[in-house]
Amino acid sequence: MMDLDDEQQVVVNSDESMLVSCGPGSGKTRVLTEKARKVFNSGVNLLCLTFTRAAAGEMQSRVPGIPASTIHSFCCGLVGWKNDWGYTGLLWRTMMMEDKPRFDWVGIDECQDLNPEEMDVVLSLAGGKIFAVGDPYQSIYGFQGALGPRIVPLLEKVGCGKVELHNNYRSCPAIVSRLNRIYRRGLISKNVKDTGSTAILCRTNDDVFLVSKYLKKMEIPHSLKLSVEYLGKKDKNVLDTSNLRVMTIHQSKGLEFDKVLLFSWFPNIGEDEEVRTYYVAVARASKEFYEVLSLEDLKKYL
Repeated sequence: MMDLDDEQQVVVNSDESMLVSCGPGSGKTRVLTEKARKVFNSGVNLLCLTFTRAAAGEMQSRVPGIPASTIHSFCCGLVGWKNDWGYTGLLWRTMMMEDKPRFDWVGIDECQDLNPEEMDVVLSLAGGKIFAVGDPYQSIYGFQGALGPRIVPLLEKVGCGKVELHNNYRSCPAIVSRLNRIYRRGLISKNVKDTGSTAILCRTNDDVFLVSKYLKKMEIPHSLKLSVEYLGKKDKNVLDTSNLRVMTIHQSKGLEFDKVLLFSWFPNIGEDEEVRTYYVAVARASKEFYEVLSLEDLKKYL
């Protein structure tokens, strides 16, 4: 059992369907886990759906026996899997099942990342209450079909009240102030995470390799975090394991660093998803955030 602040406690204790819009560093995983623990221990029929196996595994480690899985894994368990279906075909076959199970409570992690087909599957499984957590302001997967901020009216339509979490347990007041200038959400700095690490965040994988090449030339140890589709395609050898990480903004989502250097990119303020991507980058920092325009300037901040 984890300690909860007043906002988190209200959310966990509520018996109503709810969309919890979690500000950066506000304890999204903690809230979902404690809500799931409360429902699970009450003996109610529960299902928790996540987007990553790691998130499902973390919930199961905190609440042994809890039914938590990715949407993909859950659907495979219901209808099986054939390679020629594709993911959309898997979701469609799940929707078409006449005798699929329905649950008194369905918990959803990172709800803003649901695409319309996944949303349909979730709603078809929900026989009672829905408890959805996420942050529409950190939705950066629109290019993959994610509903993003559009998830809010859809969940409200099926009876979910919207609640905001404002306490940030990651970042110093200066970082939180910067976040509040991007979106006026009234976030409050409550703690500063000390990670001992620095991240150089890039907008593209090509820039990740460009930065890595420069760091190797300067003999600065670092490590790379690469998306699956890039593994094996380019030289990813680095000098050493290090507290300096280089990755795209998308790869950094959910991670925390003392210092974040955003390399050679600034969002088009007319593009909502670009602004949200910038917001995600700033939100990774606990103590320092810098925008670095050139390779030569990187060394000044390391």
